[in-house]
Amino acid sequence: MPWNRRSPSVDRRGTRAIVDVEGEAAFTAESRLIEIGPGLYSWVLMLCIGAASMAECLEMGSVAPIHSSLARTFHFTHDQRAALPLITFGGSGIGLLLSGPICDWRGRREALLISLATITIVMFTTAGLPNDTNPEIVLILRFFSGLAAAVQAPAGCVLAVESSPKDVRPRIVFGICVMGAIGYLIEALAVGNLMPHFGERPTDHWRWYCYLVGGASLFTMPLMYILQESPSWLAAVGDAEGCVQSLDRIAYINGKPPISTEAAQQFARPGLLESQPLVEQRGRGRSFDRGRRSSLVDVAGAGLQTAPA
Repeated sequence: MPWNRRSPSVDRRGTRAIVDVEGEAAFTAESRLIEIGPGLYSWVLMLCIGAASMAECLEMGSVAPIHSSLARTFHFTHDQRAALPLITFGGSGIGLLLSGPICDWRGRREALLISLATITIVMFTTAGLPNDTNPEIVLILRFFSGLAAAVQAPAGCVLAVESSPKDVRPRIVFGICVMGAIGYLIEALAVGNLMPHFGERPTDHWRWYCYLVGGASLFTMPLMYILQESPSWLAAVGDAEGCVQSLDRIAYINGKPPISTEAAQQFARPGLLESQPLVEQRGRGRSFDRGRRSSLVDVAGAGLQTAPA
């Protein structure tokens, strides 16, 4: 495989991690993605993240009929029934607040996996609850359902943007949104068949719908392992080896060569990095300097250059 290379050594100096790799040249995650260009991986990004968006839309698009079914089945009081949307969308608000920290803490791809895994567990658990379950347990499950669903959209969009050249980013994000809209259409068809009375009658099969939502999230989780972690995030946290592997795998899927001296020298041609000035000259080794708004990459003495955050 093209990314099977000699493992670089890491020398940490404060906030900087210097990785020693022989025979390399300077590059940034942004310029390397431009050099790789659009290709098959752009479609992989759109389809995999779009599938996750479809699973999330199946959950959040059916809030009203699911809440009606839950309130009827578990004998909610008037106040408890009124609290259902408050708890669910309150969890969504908190999930949006936490999505950024989770993405920066665990990575963009892992944030997607956490979201999908939580939705799967919550929906399967909800579907299996006995009819005499305490309503407070149901409310807690709905809170985590809303929280997990809210993390998915920001994590997916950030991963798509940071893993593709800037010229194709709008089209990838648009494709993800279209697949999310298809998820709402599938949700409407599923509700019409499984809960034709919107949860108000015992003949509505809300448990089967919960299994459908949980199964969709479970099916989507393996697709996340096809995706590579954001090379910009890996650079920001100082994971030089991970950044190189991520970029090399993206290049391999697009049919392009891995990082090499010849390829990296092309990044330095006039005009490609005019907006990313050379700010430091160094000796051999690849390094990342985590600034407030930039990720710096230096390989084998060709210089240290900034990449947009």
